[in-house]
Amino acid sequence: MGLRVAAVLLPALLLAACGEYSGRSNGVSGGGNSPRSMGELFSGQVQPRLDFCRSCHIDGGAGDVEDGQDFMLHPTDKSQDMALLRLSWERLGRNNPTSRILLMASGQETPHSGGAPWPVGSDAYKAMDVLLKCFEDESACAGLLSSIGGGAVVERPLLGSRRGGHYWFDYCEGKPDNTEVPPDPRELVTPGVNAGKAVYMNAWWQTCQEDNHPGTCGELRARSERGYPLVASDGEVGAGHFFGGNYPTAFYAFDAELYNQMWDRVWKLDARPQNFDELVAERWGMPLSPTPNPYPLPDEDPNDPLKPGGSGQLPMGVTQLRNEDGSWTGKLNVTCSICHGGGVGDKGDGPGLGAMYGTNSLSDITVMFSDLARLAPQQSALALISQNKVRGTGNITNFQLFGTLTITDVPGLPGYLSIQTQPSTGTEDPPVWWNVGSRSAKFFDGGQVMDAKRIELSFHFPNTPFHFDMAADKQWILDHQQDSDAWIMSLKSPAWPENKLGEIDTALAQQGAILFHSKDLWAAKLNNPVPKPPGGNGSCASCHGAYSPRFVHDPAYLDTPLLEGIAANIVPIEVIGTDRRRLDGNSQLVALAARSNWFAYNDGEKNENGVSLCADWNDTALRGDRKLGYLAPPLYGVWATAPYFHNGAVPNLWQVLQPADRPAIWRRLSKPAPAGLEGKVVMGFDSALATGYDSTDIGWKYETLSCGVGSMPFIDCQDDPDGATIQDALSLVWANGGLAWNLINAPILTDAQVEDRKVYNSFYYSQDKGGHEFTRVLTDQERRALIEYMKTL
Repeated sequence: MGLRVAAVLLPALLLAACGEYSGRSNGVSGGGNSPRSMGELFSGQVQPRLDFCRSCHIDGGAGDVEDGQDFMLHPTDKSQDMALLRLSWERLGRNNPTSRILLMASGQETPHSGGAPWPVGSDAYKAMDVLLKCFEDESACAGLLSSIGGGAVVERPLLGSRRGGHYWFDYCEGKPDNTEVPPDPRELVTPGVNAGKAVYMNAWWQTCQEDNHPGTCGELRARSERGYPLVASDGEVGAGHFFGGNYPTAFYAFDAELYNQMWDRVWKLDARPQNFDELVAERWGMPLSPTPNPYPLPDEDPNDPLKPGGSGQLPMGVTQLRNEDGSWTGKLNVTCSICHGGGVGDKGDGPGLGAMYGTNSLSDITVMFSDLARLAPQQSALALISQNKVRGTGNITNFQLFGTLTITDVPGLPGYLSIQTQPSTGTEDPPVWWNVGSRSAKFFDGGQVMDAKRIELSFHFPNTPFHFDMAADKQWILDHQQDSDAWIMSLKSPAWPENKLGEIDTALAQQGAILFHSKDLWAAKLNNPVPKPPGGNGSCASCHGAYSPRFVHDPAYLDTPLLEGIAANIVPIEVIGTDRRRLDGNSQLVALAARSNWFAYNDGEKNENGVSLCADWNDTALRGDRKLGYLAPPLYGVWATAPYFHNGAVPNLWQVLQPADRPAIWRRLSKPAPAGLEGKVVMGFDSALATGYDSTDIGWKYETLSCGVGSMPFIDCQDDPDGATIQDALSLVWANGGLAWNLINAPILTDAQVEDRKVYNSFYYSQDKGGHEFTRVLTDQERRALIEYMKTL
């Protein structure tokens, strides 16, 4: 290793390791007598903490930059540590009166990308201070050693992840059913939480119903087991389905016989393909269900004991209804998984991979409803109210749509009609469910608190819009919301599959862990042009939460380790800078209308202004002086959630961190059509890890397109600021028309139109690729380290 001199030793030592709030030492000391010698002090209390510095201050590390090269350690040979530390100390001016090694590591002198791992007064600071004074005057060392305690230091690891889900399920793992369930850590997110800490929180928890706590681990597991068929809805008894509750009948249900005719009546093929089930899944972007989800083929009896349910296999997003006695009805209906079911890789790639619940970026639900409308007219409702314009996205999380669910609630009707003049929210990429247990607020703009659970079953709201007994239909949601929420909270993110995508570079990931939690993106010398957000330490963790065991147990980061992984920071729009159409669509007028909406708890506890505490938290009567913005999501399983941003505008993580590299118009790669069916069927995105995944930049492979190629929607685009397009005119309508985004659509009649819906055009309304510009100040080496760390989450 070449030890190089640059200018400031510690700026380097911590460039890879520290920042203003970076970890207060949280290692475990063995206690005992004071160290008997300088060597004992070094080996027991200083050298173990140098491993934090070693993560970055080595050749090729994040600290191997001009300001960091004065403090370089050998990557593996620790026998050189004492000599290299002394040499660095001398180069940095010795004790003058305090060494710059301590000034940087304690945050007294900034910037330092590694934060402040040794705050003034901490055991780490004291140990290094004594050692450096011993360097200055060895004759006085014995007296100095008596001023500190003894024992060896054991630091917590930098890497580790609980993979999302809810704390309760981790706590109850392996425990008997009668074990009492502890409080929900998310309830700690109240005003004053983490005040002055590195992780900033401003999206407060609010309890919306009294029966949240399951009491025992047995009841928690029972809730989750009951919730599985309600939400997964893969042919189980009691499966939930489109506006049908979990009942064996529904207005929107249709015969499996009609589904069997799709190849002829919709696709116009000469014969039914042998792989018909797979082709349906490809066309709609909904993988075949991971469990048996049968339907009867032509001339099959769904209750044939040799073929229960039939020998066909439905995709996620469709289920066959069953009677209470378990018998099959031969009727089909769609489910929540049309938006919240997706896939990453194949089942054999690793645990949790393949078809999975609670993630998407694959489906085209408007194509699905358009196809079904040609088979079963009752399914045309959501074909008319188009739910997306780009495959893999949706347009569902806005109160303009929620209002349609209770449109027969006469008291709320005037408010609902008034908001149709407000902006449409446009394109959105459904967030993953495995992070539900780590959020205090839901929706991209934190529009409702996480405990506002009624909306989670809204797609299964019985008898919508024909509520002849509205009270009974609402009661169905109240009776099932805790079960469905428990199952959703139980889901875990998949681990990075090293056998398929390559081994994680542990050393690089450790650098990333330090940078993620410690690097202040607004440090003085970085000159970040984006306004600095309020609170926190300016790091990734400041918004997205703390994950590394080292920092999770650091009181400078979290009030309690129970807050691990919880992200509760709504970042002001002027800071995050991503497309603001979603935010504009949830206007104050919309918030006023929400006050009278049952899904916004108009019957719930109210504040001094008479507004429900579980209503729209963008309402000025609830959010107070918090600025409008977007909720930074938890990052468990982030490697598996591409594309990124709330509107799915950015293909990979590299481009999240390097805005200059984002494509303007792009299309994710599709699977090739089976032999003999080229040009006759529509295939879905390539979700295979071997062929479709970019393991370097972390996202799905894509092709960049140019304006003027092909047909709508991407022919109508240009990056000429003085030019005008048809979509510019439409944007005026969408920005002032509530459901106009959903209603103004050309009917989907050809496969070419379906293919065009795979194109992501960032010039289109609500699909801007800008934002997250503050990460431009990162170096490429730091970006690679951060990406490597995020593979571990």
